[in-house]
Amino acid sequence: MSVFVTRTSQKLNFVQLQLEQLAQAQVSTGWSRQAQVECCQESVLFHLASAYGAFLCEIGDHYRLEVAQLQSFADLDALFEQAAVQSPERTELASLEQDAASWLRRLRAAYEACWQPGAKAQALNAVESQSEIRLMPLSADTVTQVTPQQCQLWQRELAQLVERLRAGMQEW
Repeated sequence: MSVFVTRTSQKLNFVQLQLEQLAQAQVSTGWSRQAQVECCQESVLFHLASAYGAFLCEIGDHYRLEVAQLQSFADLDALFEQAAVQSPERTELASLEQDAASWLRRLRAAYEACWQPGAKAQALNAVESQSEIRLMPLSADTVTQVTPQQCQLWQRELAQLVERLRAGMQEW
């Protein structure tokens, strides 16, 4: 079994574990509830993005492509192009990558939003008060707009995609 198969499965399992933590954070009544929710959401996004990256490597490895430097679908697509290889996996992923409304594009956009400097800029512009505690407004354009339901949907979609494409690769 390929190390990438194991890694993809491991990351999908991590997503499931984080979704459970997210559900617990949602019902929490503690003062750190919002921080716990955001932490879990970002963790889910990280593991989903990592699972997708591992799956891209898994596909490339299946076709005996050099995946050591593979970072994105564009990299995998270029490797397929160099090797003059066509695959149904490449076609389906290209369709998802090109469709701005696809679950994959929305997932990737949410993950990339985690890396935007908006949160740091807001920390620098924290609301002043008489106390030494600084209040920081939550950014409206970050991961806070990602709902637990979206996270669960993306996990299901990715798991189904992996299962379906793996089944197709095993047929060959």
